[in-house]
Amino acid sequence: MNSLKGKRVLVTGASSGIGREIALRFALEGAGVAVGGRNAERVEETCHMIVDAGGRAVPVVGDVAVAEDAERVVREAAQGLAGLDTVVNNAGIDANQWHDVADWPVDEFDTIMAVNVRGPFLIAKYSIPHLLAAGGGSMLHISSVCAITVWAGDSAYDMSKAALNMLSDHIAVEYGPRGIISNTLMPGVVHTALHEGVMEGMNDGRAFERVLLSRHPIGRFGTVEEIADAAAFLCSGSSPFLTGANIPIDGGYSRV
Repeated sequence: MNSLKGKRVLVTGASSGIGREIALRFALEGAGVAVGGRNAERVEETCHMIVDAGGRAVPVVGDVAVAEDAERVVREAAQGLAGLDTVVNNAGIDANQWHDVADWPVDEFDTIMAVNVRGPFLIAKYSIPHLLAAGGGSMLHISSVCAITVWAGDSAYDMSKAALNMLSDHIAVEYGPRGIISNTLMPGVVHTALHEGVMEGMNDGRAFERVLLSRHPIGRFGTVEEIADAAAFLCSGSSPFLTGANIPIDGGYSRV
């Protein structure tokens, strides 16, 4: 079985939640990790956690939805790690208030699309040359079960994650012959600050949360550690024939 030891990894959105846990897990398994995020203080917190655990971390601060920032984040990650061979596109947002399609404020829709679609595209655009220079590598995109299911009112987020799946598929097809594999993980509900923000922003958030729970046959929500476990496997080199896959990790949510 292959491992993450020695891999040079960029994780976006690594200042909290799933991204932070993935960065920590990869570092603990021997990878050098470039920790990406918009909030410099939280990025440094993740880096300190990695270093305190005996790992190697490089802070890279920027907004992935801004082309100049995305290019710089990738460049600084590659410089700090002497190259890149693994990229985890994790940065993403949801709206704190949902709307039916005709009621979505255009600026809010554009913001979600900018972070969840434009951002991953830009990180992929600027990091693929580094992966090719390394002789190939792995890209993992943290999508959502919302990419393949529908909750009325959350169309902007659902659409953005469906688009992210398609980005991953294109990378798999276009760059597979040159040694790059690309997959998505599609988590169900996971306890994170993003989830809490959405629930608190809804008038009946906790009641809706109970409905969400009922959609998980396993009887609970997921944990960031479980997502990191799956991410570590997919990026470890243990599954070189697995590419172009959009993998639910959702406690059965997408099968109900």
